[in-house]
Amino acid sequence: MQTQDYIVDDQGNFRFTRVGLDNQAPLLAKAGIDAKAIKTYAEYIQARQAASPYFMEYLQEETDKRLKGKPDTLEWQAIRSIAFGTPEEQDQLLEKLKRKQSFKLV
Repeated sequence: MQTQDYIVDDQGNFRFTRVGLDNQAPLLAKAGIDAKAIKTYAEYIQARQAASPYFMEYLQEETDKRLKGKPDTLEWQAIRSIAFGTPEEQDQLLEKLKRKQSFKLV
């Protein structure tokens, strides 16, 4: 079995590709897991389950990294609020968006 992120050979040996390490090692590290230490597909599934409580924190950090240096538009604020904000923050941003003439709600 082979994906963009990992390869499992006919003997069941597991290894991450370079892309897979780049994509998944930071999330697994949040759970204290060294991605390079994973040797079987079963270990990989266990590692993903162990890391799942950290997924939203990881996703927020990745989002912040990708948006760093880009304009902090009202629309991006709304998207971040939908993903990571409280209902109150979402309501406030929705009101701002409704008042903004250049943004049309569908």
